[in-house]
Amino acid sequence: MSDILDIIEILERLIAEHERMLKLGNHKKEVLITGKIDELARVVQFESRCISTIQSLELERERQISLYLMQRGIRKETCYLSDLIELESNSDIKLELARCQMQLGNLVKELQELNHLNQRLIEQSLEFVNMSLEEMTAPPDAPTYQNTRKNIHNPYKATRGYFDSKA
Repeated sequence: MSDILDIIEILERLIAEHERMLKLGNHKKEVLITGKIDELARVVQFESRCISTIQSLELERERQISLYLMQRGIRKETCYLSDLIELESNSDIKLELARCQMQLGNLVKELQELNHLNQRLIEQSLEFVNMSLEEMTAPPDAPTYQNTRKNIHNPYKATRGYFDSKA
C-alpha cells in the first residue's frame, strides 16, 4: 500500500540529493577557476554517483505515485506534482507537497544556471588550451632581412642593388 507520506519522503530525499549536486556544482566552479584538474576528476565522479541516486529516486517516485493513483482508481499516464496536490484532500499534506514542489523547482533552476556557467568555464579553458597548442606548433616566421626578389631564371646571377647600377 502506497502512502502519500512515502511520496513526500522520496521528495525530501530528492531535495537532499539536488542540494548535494548544487554544492558539488559550486565546488566544480571553484576547481575550474583555479585549474585543479585532479580535483575536477574527483568532483565529476561524485556528480555521477549523485546523478545515479537521483535517477533511482525518480523511478521510485514514479512507481509510488502510480501505485497511489491506482489505489484511488485513477488512471493517468503521467502525473505531475501539481496534479497530486489537487487530488489530496488533507490541507497539511497539500502544503507539504507544495513546499517540496517549490523547493525542487528552485533547486533545479539554480542547478541549470550553475551548469551553464560551468559549461562556459570549460569552453574557455579549452579555447585557451587550443590557442596555446597553436602557438607552440606554428611554423617559425621567415626572417625579414631575406631578399624576396630572387632571380628565378638564373639563381647564380647576382642581382644588382641600388648602389651597383650604372650612373
